[in-house]
Amino acid sequence: MHIFLILCLIPLTLDIDDLSAKLHLDTGMAYMQQGLLEQAEEEFHKALELSEEYHTAVLGLGMINAMRQSWENAADYFEQYIEICPDDYRGYFELSKLYLNTGKPDSAAFLSDSAFVRSPATPSIWLQSGKAWLELGEMETAEMWFSRGAANEDSIDMESLVLLASVYRRTSRGAEAREILLPAVETGYAPASWELAKLYLGWRDYLRAGDAISRYLMLSPNGYYADSALLVLEELGESGTYIP
Repeated sequence: MHIFLILCLIPLTLDIDDLSAKLHLDTGMAYMQQGLLEQAEEEFHKALELSEEYHTAVLGLGMINAMRQSWENAADYFEQYIEICPDDYRGYFELSKLYLNTGKPDSAAFLSDSAFVRSPATPSIWLQSGKAWLELGEMETAEMWFSRGAANEDSIDMESLVLLASVYRRTSRGAEAREILLPAVETGYAPASWELAKLYLGWRDYLRAGDAISRYLMLSPNGYYADSALLVLEELGESGTYIP
């Protein structure tokens, strides 16, 4: 009788461990999205202690280390995830981003291609591929990826559009760049104003460049390009070419 009860309880115990592991994994993902990296890391480790089947925890640990710029540890986790789940695009995608952030665009392009093979309809992969090829100076290939992303009704379409305009600007197609940037500027997408400002600066149209920079700073005072934007605006003011 006792043996029968023990045998009946074994599957229940396994189910509880499985559910607990999933809970820790989901909690870790939620913490990571909130930027609570230490808590997320702890939850991912707990998930793996309970069940090694929750491989996404390995990916999560890689992402945490990437956020901390602990590149070697992050790469180890991503490579481990790729080995465990070779058909999942996410390991290749995250490793591609890491390589791009560490000055290895050739490796980033190779990994983004690997991600695309496994998930060709994922817009974030198109964007990542475009960034890698842009960094390599392969404008034609970068343009192809950004064009695909810009035409997609997704959250990445605006970023793709601005990067596509950047390709146009760098390949002496300023009029085309301006044409696609103006509607994006009107929607209030701050990076579009900064890219438009760079276009006007290249044309030496300092009045409109200053207006575009001012608009960018109004929309995104603490944005990624804010320091550069302030510096350029100050230089324009000191030279007398732009008076707000």
